[in-house]
Amino acid sequence: MRPSLALPLVALLACTSVAPDPEPSGLEGAASTAAGAPPPPVVRAALSAFDAEVARRRAAFAAESRGQPDWRRVRARLEHMVALDQYLRSYPQSDIVVRFDAEERRAFDAAFLERWRSVDGENTRVLKQLLDEHGWFTISAFGPRADRDAWLLVQHADHDVPFQREVLARLGPLAESGETDPRNYAYLHDRVAVAEGRPQRYGTQGRCVGEGRWAPHPIEDEANVDRRRAEVGLGTMEEYVARFVELCG
Repeated sequence: MRPSLALPLVALLACTSVAPDPEPSGLEGAASTAAGAPPPPVVRAALSAFDAEVARRRAAFAAESRGQPDWRRVRARLEHMVALDQYLRSYPQSDIVVRFDAEERRAFDAAFLERWRSVDGENTRVLKQLLDEHGWFTISAFGPRADRDAWLLVQHADHDVPFQREVLARLGPLAESGETDPRNYAYLHDRVAVAEGRPQRYGTQGRCVGEGRWAPHPIEDEANVDRRRAEVGLGTMEEYVARFVELCG
């Protein structure tokens, strides 16, 4: 999947209630359209502000995490990466960006795509290192927030579907034993299925199809999807779709 700047990031809600991400919107096309053209000054200013804030947050984390016990450092690192992930995905809806005209927005999208890939790529690289050292961040060892934070980072590693597939295999048994939130497994299962062109199982992945209208990607055995959703702690599809009325406005 490609990143989307077209809608407010629904995954912002994932930090509290677990929600899906919007459909990718073709930033590669914006990048190719604007290739070679320097961004307007107002766009350069917005990009510089983003870069400065990312650098500030990384420096602050490096300073604050020195000398922490290993388990606390791991949890803090996951929280830090999720904060960057969410800042990245919310920035295109920040006050400075939403005031751009059409030409400025195209230039911003083209330049911001590189930053999107950079932050996601670095988060994935570090997450892989942590997983090699600690395995999955189980609820009993690291707490529910670390479990959720790590899942969100994997969910957004769309540039590395084999990695997502590998983590999905880990989460299945952990969901059964209560060491990861079963909703993590459901969302990641659907994410991988859609990326591979297969029907999803829980109906968590979809797209806006009109004003106030959201539709899921194809679902296997759709007649029984609500039963499967209930098994992992998700509400009905009707309730889920209703949450997108405003987001697809």
